[in-house]
Amino acid sequence: MATSWPAPQGIDGEGDREYIGPEILMGRYDKPADIFALGMSMIEIAGNVQLPDNGLHWQHLRSGDISDVPSLCWSVDSTMPRDATGTPLGKSDDSMDLGSDDDMNADGSPTMHLRKRNFGGASKSLSHDPANLFGSTRRGELRRAPSFIKNMDHEATLEKMILWMITPDPDARPRIDQLLDTQGMQWVEKRRRAGATVFEGNWGPADDVLADDAEMMDV
Repeated sequence: MATSWPAPQGIDGEGDREYIGPEILMGRYDKPADIFALGMSMIEIAGNVQLPDNGLHWQHLRSGDISDVPSLCWSVDSTMPRDATGTPLGKSDDSMDLGSDDDMNADGSPTMHLRKRNFGGASKSLSHDPANLFGSTRRGELRRAPSFIKNMDHEATLEKMILWMITPDPDARPRIDQLLDTQGMQWVEKRRRAGATVFEGNWGPADDVLADDAEMMDV
């Protein structure tokens, strides 16, 4: 859903139900709705789930409950063993819980419930060699995670930031400038070298790699 600001009176309240805040259903259109939608997009990306457009999971998310989503914080239980190149190790794909027809969406993709069951399960990589993404060997990655990633009780974890963004009370949600001022966002900003960064590894590129002025290298 999109509209110019301020929202006109009597605006048609249609939009993608996967992303709309609970206040939209009560006819309240304001900037916090954008923060909620951004938080839902972050859940979709970080949790690797297909957001529901109705039902119990949809209601849980509108009440600020993300227990249906795979953990967004590092923990021993969520750790996936990898080799030196970052390729997952462990059980074969045959052990993947495929679930029943009820666990699959119309397009054949797994539902949020099934993704949660399988989180940390199958670990055999079916993708490219992450150490040879652009025809070169990995030059180095960050070996020690920053505290807000490694410590799930840290005040600046991604999970806590998202919970702040999707709180049911629109007035309690952060503004964009408050989000950009969080420790995690500040850490990323100092290390960001492009509009978008894709990295297949543990915690991202090592500090010494970031000092190089190189383009499209395997970091």
